Amino acid sequence: MSRTEKSANGMMRRAIMAAPGEIEFEELEIPEPGSDQALIKVHSCALCTWEQRMYTGDEPIYPMAGGHEVSGIVEKVGERVFNVQPGDHVTLSGLYRCHQCESCLRGYENICENMYKVRNPPGGLGEYVLRYGADCFKIADDVPFEHASLSEPLACVLRSVKQSKLQGGERVVIVGAGLMGLLHLVLAKNLGAVVFVSEPDESRQQKALEMGADLAFNPLEEDYVEKVKALTNGRGADVTYVCVAHPSTVEPAVAASANAGRVLLYSSFFPKGQKIEVDPNIFHKKEVVLTGTMSQTRGEFLEAAQLISNRTVDLEPLISATYPLDQVKEAFDEALKINTYRVVVQP
Repeated sequence: MSRTEKSANGMMRRAIMAAPGEIEFEELEIPEPGSDQALIKVHSCALCTWEQRMYTGDEPIYPMAGGHEVSGIVEKVGERVFNVQPGDHVTLSGLYRCHQCESCLRGYENICENMYKVRNPPGGLGEYVLRYGADCFKIADDVPFEHASLSEPLACVLRSVKQSKLQGGERVVIVGAGLMGLLHLVLAKNLGAVVFVSEPDESRQQKALEMGADLAFNPLEEDYVEKVKALTNGRGADVTYVCVAHPSTVEPAVAASANAGRVLLYSSFFPKGQKIEVDPNIFHKKEVVLTGTMSQTRGEFLEAAQLISNRTVDLEPLISATYPLDQVKEAFDEALKINTYRVVVQP
C-alpha cells in the first residue's frame, strides 16, 4: 500500500528516535483535532540541535517522536480554533506552556515553570501533527516550507536581540558562526549594527562574510580581547552574542565589552556544573550586563513568521540539504557535519 493510500485510509507514518543512532518508523491513525486543536499536514521539519543531540545520545530521551521546527498546511480545525482554517500555510510552535505559573502570568511564558513537567512530543518527523490553534502561525503561501520551518530558531534569536537592546550603529561581536550565530548576524545587520564574527572555522568565516558580516577573525590565531578592542578603536563591543557552548568564551567576551556593554549567552548546551571566572569590578566600573535568553514567546514567534512571510530575512543560505521522511537517518548524519547549517526533512 502506497503512502497516499495509507493517508486515504486514515493512517500515517512517523519517525521515532529509539536509541542513539537508531531510527524506527511507526504507523498510527491520523489523529482528529480536539475543539481547540488543528491537524497539520507536515511539509517541512528542520533538524534542531536538540534533536541532533538525542540522535547522538547526548540527550538520551527514548523513545522520542522528535521534530519541533515544523511547517505545513492546515487540514482540519476544531470548533474553537479561529486564527487558522483548512488550507492555510502555517509554521508551528512546539513549546509547552502551562499559562498558570507565575512566570507565564507575568508574561515570561518562554520560561514556564512547568514546561518540563508535561511530556509534549513534538512529532514533526511524521506526516501529520496536532497543535493547539494558539501555536499555529500563518505564513504567506509563496514562502518555501523549508524557510518557514526556521521560524522557531528565528523567534528565539529575536528574543536574544531584543534582550540585548541592540541599537543601530552599535558594534556587535558574534562568537560562533553556526546557524544561530548567523541568524543573530542577519537580525543585527537589519538593525544597522556593525558586526564582527569570531569563528575558528574558515568555511564558516566565509559564510558569515557572505551573509553581511563586516569582518570575521579566528580567535585561536589572534587574542580575542585585543582584536575586539582594535576593531572598535579601543572601546570594546557594545553587544556580544555568545553562540557556542564553551564556558571559556564568556570571560573574554565580558573583558572585551565596552562601557555599558551587554553580553548575551545564547547557547543552551553549556556543560552542566562548569563555572566561569569574571572580574566583578567590570560590572561595577563599566556597568556591563551579562545575561542570557531562553526560547521565545508567542509574540516573538508571530514576529518571526511575519519576517519570513515578508521576505525581510533571507534564509535560503542556511538550508544545507533536504531529505524525504524515509531518509531521516541520512538527514541526521548530514546535520552533524561541521559545515552544515539546517537540514530539513520533507515527509
